[in-house]
Amino acid sequence: MKNKVLFIFKYPRAWNTSVIERFSNYYDTEYLYINDYIDKNFVEIVNEINQLIESKNIEIVVFDVDYFKFINFFFIKKINGKKKIIVTGDDFDQHELHSITASACDLVLSHDPLSVLKFKEKGYEAHMINFEISNLQIINSRKEIDVLFFGHLTPDRRQFLDYISREGILVKNVGHHEHIEGLPKDQLINLISKSKIVLNLSKSRTTSVLNYASESIYPFYYQFKGRICLSGMTGTACVSEYSPGQEIIFKEDELQTFFSKEECVSILRKLLSDNGLLEKYTNKFTSRVQELWADKESFKSIYNSIEKTYHRKVK
Repeated sequence: MKNKVLFIFKYPRAWNTSVIERFSNYYDTEYLYINDYIDKNFVEIVNEINQLIESKNIEIVVFDVDYFKFINFFFIKKINGKKKIIVTGDDFDQHELHSITASACDLVLSHDPLSVLKFKEKGYEAHMINFEISNLQIINSRKEIDVLFFGHLTPDRRQFLDYISREGILVKNVGHHEHIEGLPKDQLINLISKSKIVLNLSKSRTTSVLNYASESIYPFYYQFKGRICLSGMTGTACVSEYSPGQEIIFKEDELQTFFSKEECVSILRKLLSDNGLLEKYTNKFTSRVQELWADKESFKSIYNSIEKTYHRKVK
């Protein structure tokens, strides 16, 4: 008999399904969305969730905490799970807030390896969880696209893409604007599989709800992005703008990294002009991604941590 897990999400998002599926190899899973309770007050929401937990004998509760003040330390303390976990994908500009919230929990799961280390530095038990990968495998498609970009199309990213296009790099841009959904997952995976290289841009704007940092001082963060993982799992090489998170888990020859648009063009030209070099690099990169996240065994360390009798907790 598997233990039961309840996921408390803010609202439906694409990565919700992937996280649930990674847990479902080890647990029976339930989920709910807080935005379905908009006609109820705090006490009513807590009571209804606790009744659900009791009626279904749920032991583990996972909380989605990014950019949502309602799911906070006080809310989590009121929920009657035997073990509580927070999941964050955008810890880069909310880490201090999340660190307070995490003190109501037994475990932290973060999408960014740098974020994991920052939580560990504070004494928390923390592991990396990948949001992008769920039932993916390498697809052997004809590589018809030189370079593919997908994701949020900010003004600085558009300028970056325009520059490398002017330099003669053929880029297929399927990026989307803010508040607009990107391509459906099946279409996106099909495009990635047909591409020689996925271009990853890692700068993320400062949007902290805490206003600890002014955008005029810290205009962006270098954030670990799921494009790296998604391309590798689909069998396509990735060339990435720098982020400290990827530096933690990839060696220099496993993921080609740039700091400027000029350096990016130089790397892309070199790889695209030499099929043998591109094939060798693709194999090394995709092998590393597969090693990290290919099967359910990659979740085993998280499972073992959840199942521990005693969890370190910051008091």
